Amino acid sequence: MSNVLGETVADLCQHAAEVHQQYECEGALDTLEEAISLHQQVLELLPTGDPNGPLVLNNLANCMQSRYRSQGLFRDLEEAIFLSQKALNLCPAGHPNRSSSLNNLGSCLRWRYESQGVLADLDKAISLNREALLLCPIGHPNRSSYLNSLANCMKSWYDSHGALADLHEAISLHQQALDLCHVGHPNRPSVLVSFASCMQSRFQSEGELADLEKAIYFNQQALDLYPGGHPYRLSSLNNLGGCMQLRYGLHGALEDLEEAISLHQHTLYLCPVDHPYRPTSLHNLAISIQSRYESQGAFGDMEEAISLYYQALDIRPVGHPDRPLSLNNLAYCMECRYKSQGALADLEEAIFLHQQTLQICLVGHPIRPMYGSQETLGDLEEAISLHQQALDLYPAGHPSISASLNNLGDCMRSKYESYGESGDLEKAISLLQKALDLCPVNHSNRTSVLLNLASCMQSRYRAQGTLISPLLSSNLVPDSGKLIRHATQDILHDIPPWLLLTNTGILLTQAQMIVHFCKSTQYQTLLTFLKTSNDWHTNVKHMQAVISNYFQYCTLSHRWGPNEPSLQDILSNGSIYNMPPTTGLVKLQRFCDTAAHHGYSWAWSDTCCIDKTNSVELQKAIGSMFLWYQQSALTIVYLADICESSPLHMILSGSEWFRRSWTLQELLAPHTILFYTQDWSPYKNSGVQNHKQDVHVLNELVHASGIPAHHLRNFHAGMDNARSKLQWVVGRHATVPEDVAYSLFGIFNLHLPVLYGEGKEKSLLRLLQEILSQSHDISILHWVGEQSSRHSCFPASISSYQPLPHVQPGLSSLSIQHSMSRLQQCISTDDAHIVYNNFANLPGAKFTDYTLKLPCIVHHVQVVKLRQTYMNYHTYDVQAVGLRPVQVITSEPLRESMVPTKLPYVFIHPWNQNLVNSLEEDHVMAGYKAMMELEKPFMALMLLRLPEGEYKRICASHFIIVHRDNPTSIVNSKTAILDIV
Repeated sequence: MSNVLGETVADLCQHAAEVHQQYECEGALDTLEEAISLHQQVLELLPTGDPNGPLVLNNLANCMQSRYRSQGLFRDLEEAIFLSQKALNLCPAGHPNRSSSLNNLGSCLRWRYESQGVLADLDKAISLNREALLLCPIGHPNRSSYLNSLANCMKSWYDSHGALADLHEAISLHQQALDLCHVGHPNRPSVLVSFASCMQSRFQSEGELADLEKAIYFNQQALDLYPGGHPYRLSSLNNLGGCMQLRYGLHGALEDLEEAISLHQHTLYLCPVDHPYRPTSLHNLAISIQSRYESQGAFGDMEEAISLYYQALDIRPVGHPDRPLSLNNLAYCMECRYKSQGALADLEEAIFLHQQTLQICLVGHPIRPMYGSQETLGDLEEAISLHQQALDLYPAGHPSISASLNNLGDCMRSKYESYGESGDLEKAISLLQKALDLCPVNHSNRTSVLLNLASCMQSRYRAQGTLISPLLSSNLVPDSGKLIRHATQDILHDIPPWLLLTNTGILLTQAQMIVHFCKSTQYQTLLTFLKTSNDWHTNVKHMQAVISNYFQYCTLSHRWGPNEPSLQDILSNGSIYNMPPTTGLVKLQRFCDTAAHHGYSWAWSDTCCIDKTNSVELQKAIGSMFLWYQQSALTIVYLADICESSPLHMILSGSEWFRRSWTLQELLAPHTILFYTQDWSPYKNSGVQNHKQDVHVLNELVHASGIPAHHLRNFHAGMDNARSKLQWVVGRHATVPEDVAYSLFGIFNLHLPVLYGEGKEKSLLRLLQEILSQSHDISILHWVGEQSSRHSCFPASISSYQPLPHVQPGLSSLSIQHSMSRLQQCISTDDAHIVYNNFANLPGAKFTDYTLKLPCIVHHVQVVKLRQTYMNYHTYDVQAVGLRPVQVITSEPLRESMVPTKLPYVFIHPWNQNLVNSLEEDHVMAGYKAMMELEKPFMALMLLRLPEGEYKRICASHFIIVHRDNPTSIVNSKTAILDIV
């Protein structure tokens, strides 16, 4: 029977590999789905420990990577990484499948780097691909593939760091790979595409036309080899479009530019919203459209280019290697639009974008030489030096001199304000007057120069004890209307992109909000004030206060019900007061009425103020929602299940609102909150303006939520008290399983991708891994419940974070003195110093490729004795070195030994970095203090050592609390950094 099974598995495995190869050649997605299904069947049939396991895992990982490249679903890439890492864990040194496992994992991590921009992924990918290539000698059938993988990594590293040596290495590797891929070789198209990208980059760096022509030729060859409809054609189309754009820039032939636009439009059309090529396609199409604007002057092209760049930036997060390119080009477009239309907001946006670009470009980056004239956000002296260098490099009459004079003058003014040296102020005035001489009326820089000069003159007159003269003021007053609009855009940046007007029920975009403000009496009053006042510093503060007050908004927190109106519903009807009444609509209308009653003109609800058909906007909304509630002037909580006639009408905890996941951040984030019952009357008919300040209601909130009062009144998002925050969400649930984890992103101030469809367990694991990696807070490892199927150290559900047991209270000052005296009597100063050295330099816990690297104190288990078995749980008496005996209850059967022997189990005390003060000068005293903490009972984790040298957590049904034998055992404790999977 086993032979038959083996033959079945082998046949299925071979057939699945052939089907996947067919997909790689033909590109039919149904073929890929068949390959995935077959590989999954093979995995289910394989018995544990089967030697074919790594091969099947690698093949399935390859399929998931292919589906990611064709459809762009990030969860497929994460699955591919998980499978590749699992395969690599099964392939120790010398295993025949180790090289393919290394290469697969490296390729997956590079794709994740291209998507997320985390440099550590690329660094790890290079290391893995180098090791794979070393295991693949000349003549090995996979050598061309491994050469290509490493070359792709080096090209990505060049794109990030700009070192030509990395680009040259990538070209050399691609050449070797292409030499091994004869015509008809299945890897030839992908090698051609990658090689073409390198040649294009070398042309951009060194200017050799032959490199560009070779890149065009390679891309055309690859397109000929990929059949129509093949998903991998995207990269060839995209790269060829970039090459035609470069050739247009070289020769100016419009047919090259039109072909580039056509190719990029075709690429973008083939890229769904979440596809990994979409940001690059948006960026490249924007470049070509921008070039057509520069050639033909059609303003519609400029508007389209700006829109495309903004879309690309929305997908390229901070830290993404290609973000500087989009920032730089968008800044240039904003400058062009400013020169064409004269809107100060465009100029300020351009400066801001340039500053962002310079801040993230390392020295040697290909973009950095463009920024001699841009002010950094860092050291002021460095900014002054940069501006002076730029001025020295410009020849007489250069159009950028006025802007550099203005920037340098503004820096000197800032230096004066910081240090009060009058010479700096006089130099600023001199520079700005020179800039003004170069800026005639209607010059694009004149308004900015006038504003800076006015500020300097005001500072000079203030220092002399006089007011600025009316004549000077009238000469230097900039366009107040432009200043107000620019300030308005700044203030609207951090509020929701859609808001409801409470008096009309109309839903407005931010652009429409600005128009609405410009028609208001507040705008006219502010405009008059700015034109008649001379104190610009006071003016700016007053202007910001007026605008911020005008756009104060109210947020709704509630339980979703039936027939909630969407954004599209309201836009199609014009107003919430023009729509047929439904339960959800009536709730929205009453909310707007209540907000208006409290004096607010603007309102936001998560039902209709987010465009949920736009995945980018939805992702941004989930990442920003905590901030939106925090910045709201008032949050109205509607409790539809609490009414005056209910026996629980006086008890908040009776509401389902306290059992929903998303409402946790809606309780914590707002500074001002009011609860309303079913009939929209204030809870308890209280006349207070903030229920968080009402002692009686606050006590009910503490009881209902389990959250201390000081957190309810003044909560700060972040990593502190991580386990307590996880405990607060126990008992809460969400309609969509992943939302339990996603609703905590804002509470922890995390910005992670939202991947609906990944499942509750995986979304929670991503959250917990990020918390541990950033905070090193090992308290989140203490839980009891079902173990995650993806990592043994983490739970499958948030419900596992029940309250921790009471271990031992903190010591009084007298007890501390006694303990210190006792330790000093029985532990020598040399031993105390040893303890300090053992623990002071231990790093924090971190994650690398699904492996937890955990610093800890290790206690080897010597005795395991079964006490009893009840239902499916076994109770064991366990003895470990340096610890008192302890009972462990688990559903996992343990290997027993009645006498001390070497068992594959350890108890560990996860290391808390706060236990040793590494900054304390007296290392001996720091060692004694650490021992005083380590004497206390602690919650241990029990681990099983795996054959590969890694560890797996034994899932106990209780918290394992252990005591050390004596202080001497602390001195003899062994520390280690264990790899736990």
